[in-house]
Amino acid sequence: MQSLETWLGARGSMLAQALDAQRDIICEHVARKLATNYPDLCPNLPAEDPELSQQIMFQQTPQRFHTMLLAALRFRTLAIVEREYRWLWGIVQRFGVERSHLLQQVHWYFEAARTFASLSLEDLAWLRALESAIEQIVLTITSVPPTSVQPPHPSYPRLSHSA
Repeated sequence: MQSLETWLGARGSMLAQALDAQRDIICEHVARKLATNYPDLCPNLPAEDPELSQQIMFQQTPQRFHTMLLAALRFRTLAIVEREYRWLWGIVQRFGVERSHLLQQVHWYFEAARTFASLSLEDLAWLRALESAIEQIVLTITSVPPTSVQPPHPSYPRLSHSA
């Protein structure tokens, strides 16, 4: 039996294409699930209309996951997923997002992908393996206490204003 990495090398681009063809329906499905199941998640996002910000978050989160997954499939590496979640984890906790929310979104995304994308039985089996691998990445990253996220230092010298 081949490894997940071998399968990604052979079929990653094809899977990316099949998923992207169904992007709208997959992401809308996940967005509805997020809004329905987590109506109290992130109500204090900074904006003049918190409800609108929450709605935007529910819409954009599946889109961002989709884009990240496509990059991982096309570049044939899960390192992209790992880096994204390492960066994300330190930030989203400030808004009440927990490990369970991240895992549930991953599950809902792959559930929708299996439902709406036209895939072979073999690719569906590998899609489950891919889901498990991403869940393991989330579990690993979220088991470590977050490091404080500091804004990047500019690469240009700061100007000092003398009076």
